[in-house]
Order: sequence, then C-alpha cells, then structure tokens
Amino acid sequence: MAESDGNRAAYPPGEKKGCDRCTTRLLCLGEGLTDEQLHGLESITHTRGPYQTGQAVYKMEEKFKSLFVIKTGSVKIESISHEGNNLVDGFFFRGDLVGLEAIGADRYQHDAVVLEETRVCELPFDQLETLCSFMPRLQHKILLLLGQKIRHTNSAIVHGRYLTAEQRLLGFLQVLCRKNVLQHDKYRSSVRLVMSKGDIASYLGLRPESLSRALRKLQSKGIIRNYGKRVEILNLESISGSLCK
Repeated sequence: MAESDGNRAAYPPGEKKGCDRCTTRLLCLGEGLTDEQLHGLESITHTRGPYQTGQAVYKMEEKFKSLFVIKTGSVKIESISHEGNNLVDGFFFRGDLVGLEAIGADRYQHDAVVLEETRVCELPFDQLETLCSFMPRLQHKILLLLGQKIRHTNSAIVHGRYLTAEQRLLGFLQVLCRKNVLQHDKYRSSVRLVMSKGDIASYLGLRPESLSRALRKLQSKGIIRNYGKRVEILNLESISGSLCK
C-alpha cells in the first residue's frame, strides 16, 4: 500500500516470517493446515508494521487488494454516518481476519484504525483466491468466517435493538473474554480496554451517557468494577459462563 498521507506505519517491502514459527497461526487461517499448506500460505504472506495507535492499516474507498490477519495488537473498523459522525463497526484482535466485508466490492468499506502497537499479515486477495482453489480446507475456513460475520451482523441488527444497555455491555465483555483479552492474576480477572468508552458506545449503538449508566449498574450489582481503561470481572459466570473459564 502506498504511504501517501503520513498516517501509515513504515514497513520493509516484502518482509516475511515463517508461518510455522508464528504462534498466531493457531488462531488464524493457518490453524489446522499441513506443513506443505502452511508453506503455500506463507509464500503469499507479508508482515506489515509495527503500526502505532491511530494509524490506518487501510482506509475507506481505497482499492481493495488484500485481507489482513492481526499478528499482534488490535484494530477497530469505522465508517461515516450520513450525518458525518464516526461509526465503530467492529473490533479485531490477534488472529482475526480484517477486510472481509470488502470481498466482492471494488473498495474497502471502512477505515481499519490501530488501537495499540500492531503488526499484521497481509494476504493479497487475488493470490489467496488462487491458493484456495488448491486448498479446499483454506477455502472452507474463509467461507466459515464469512458466515460467522453475516450471522453476527444479522444478530446485532435483529436482536440487538431489543437488548438493554446492560445486556449489550455484558455481551461485549463476553466477546472480549472469547477473544482471550481476559487477564488473570492470583486474585482477580480483568479486561483491559484498548478502545475508548466512546468507541464502545458507538459499537453498541448507545449514547456515551447510557454506557456510563450501564457500567454503574453492573458495578452496583457486583458483576464488574470499573477502573476506566480496565474493567475488573467480579462475577465471571454473569459475564460469559464457561467461555471465560
């Protein structure tokens, strides 16, 4: 990608690192592939970064060329409303595939903005598509991810509007647990919020003041303790049952 606006991370062209030596492969498209298949995936993969907070992996309306796997760090995707406001449409963490919504379109549908120091693996889509024709398992995994994205979007649109602010927030914390963002020590478990409260409110379809009230209610019920950029989980079962165990 061209570095035209000074808002991108510099990276060495064509930098590669073996997929077989990468722990993220257990979470991403490389999971379950044979050594030979991993070599094929590695042959089209380029490591990009490190990107710093606020930099863009890609921007809305740029020509769609690649999908990106998050190697380390985290990313949000956002678009613009008809009123000109930023809308946060998703958060992505280590092992997640970013850019799926652009498949079949000419251009990216969002800005992919880095939330903390982040490295990604770039997968040129035309090469990935060719590779899938020789690797049914890889093609199957991408189709599964597309299906999951469609189900998640439908669920958020159809069911999300009937949920209270506290239920939406609990669901969000559940997702963070599932993404292994949960941190444990001897006495407690907590979630580090790499995104702003404003971003969380936008993603959940809430006003910032509604999110603040939901945080206070969950704290008063003994489910969480809010420390600003960190939320301590006092009742794991209320958050997500067995998902966080």
